[in-house]
Amino acid sequence: MSTSSISPLTQTFTGVSKFATSLQSVLSRAVSIASLPLDSLNAGLNTLDSKQSALQSIETPFLNLQQSITSLQSTIKSSLLDSSVSDASTVTATVSSGALAGSYSIEVGSLGSWSNALSTSGSDVVSDPTTQSISSSSSLNLTVGSSTTTITPSGSSLQSLVTAINTQASDKVQATLVNVGSNTAPDYRLSLRAVNLGSDSIDLTDGTGDLISSSSAGTLATYKVAGSSTSISSNSRTVTLAPGLIVNLKGQSPSGVSTTINVLNNPAPLSAALSSFANAYNSAVDAVSTQHGQNAGPLQGDSLLESLTQTLNRLGTYSNGSPSSSLASYGLSLDQTGHLSVDSTAFNTAANSNFAGLLSVLGGSTSGGFLKTATDLLSGIEDPVHGLIRNEQSSVATAITAQQTRITNEQAVVNTLQTNLTAQIAKADSTIASLESQVSYVTGLFAAYTGNSTNNTNNGLSTL
Repeated sequence: MSTSSISPLTQTFTGVSKFATSLQSVLSRAVSIASLPLDSLNAGLNTLDSKQSALQSIETPFLNLQQSITSLQSTIKSSLLDSSVSDASTVTATVSSGALAGSYSIEVGSLGSWSNALSTSGSDVVSDPTTQSISSSSSLNLTVGSSTTTITPSGSSLQSLVTAINTQASDKVQATLVNVGSNTAPDYRLSLRAVNLGSDSIDLTDGTGDLISSSSAGTLATYKVAGSSTSISSNSRTVTLAPGLIVNLKGQSPSGVSTTINVLNNPAPLSAALSSFANAYNSAVDAVSTQHGQNAGPLQGDSLLESLTQTLNRLGTYSNGSPSSSLASYGLSLDQTGHLSVDSTAFNTAANSNFAGLLSVLGGSTSGGFLKTATDLLSGIEDPVHGLIRNEQSSVATAITAQQTRITNEQAVVNTLQTNLTAQIAKADSTIASLESQVSYVTGLFAAYTGNSTNNTNNGLSTL
């Protein structure tokens, strides 16, 4: 908002004649008359400031409305599915983008296991892993299956070797420290476990020889899917059962018994997103309403209000040409005050009976349906360059700048007038004061000559 204001004119005049007060009144009146255009310009600036403030207050709810449409689009792009499993002790499931509603089954044959290895004690027992190690070499070779990685610890301790392995070979093994001795006589060793399930062997060598004292080979996890008698092997307990359907193997299934995973449409996120849209819509309706009616705001009569109202009407009554393709058929309705509400029960019933139809009505921001209509309409209002509100704000800001310039120029004119008049009136007052002094002097001479000190005054002149 503009912060410009008109500085009050200081009409200061100090006279010395008997007519000083009258001269001051003349000066004040002249400056007041000259300031009338300035007062009008100031009133115009206040109007523009109020309009600018109103535009800012009306922009916020429309930005929120635009954001609610973006959130609705994001909800559709994210998972709208939910999953349930018949036996959570064997598997758990999560769904993500790309998953399809349906029923899936899986039989877990084996959870599999990881290969493990334990280091030798070295030439000396490691009782303090922060200062001692199983090798003094600055470079070691870690082999997992057929892959070898060179490990270069940053220090000479067993602890630094663990850190180096977990940093430089984190995709192959996980290293930890274990104490195979007692509390009073600790014997710390390096323990390695393969990251993937399977029988890959683990070996660690330095320049002097093999540093592994014992190792055990793991096994792959196995499972079967419905309709297949073939066992599937996996080097992970997390498997992709179908696009967007990730299953975590938790336990072995009883022989011949499958766990059922149901992937169902979940309208709850859409219901929440549409409720947020309705709230934002109602705030925008209220913001526009404050500019209409008996106590209308400064935007009353502005064509922008008509455009905003039309946009809200199209959003609130959206239909793609038939009752079944309207928002109203999914529980969204307008009341007599123009406010939008979502009947969650009606929405869930309609969505569960025709979820594909709901997604078709909603569409996408670029593909069609309600979301494209809403995106295009609100972009026309809130586009940073060509949006209706932004264009109006720009026009008002330009008008405010021009008005401030006119005020500055006009005030300069009035100030010049005041300065000149003050100088002229001060000169006149000085002349009058001089004449008054002469009259007083002459009157005194006559009084002294006639001996008559009694006289009548008339407009400052003495009469014998």
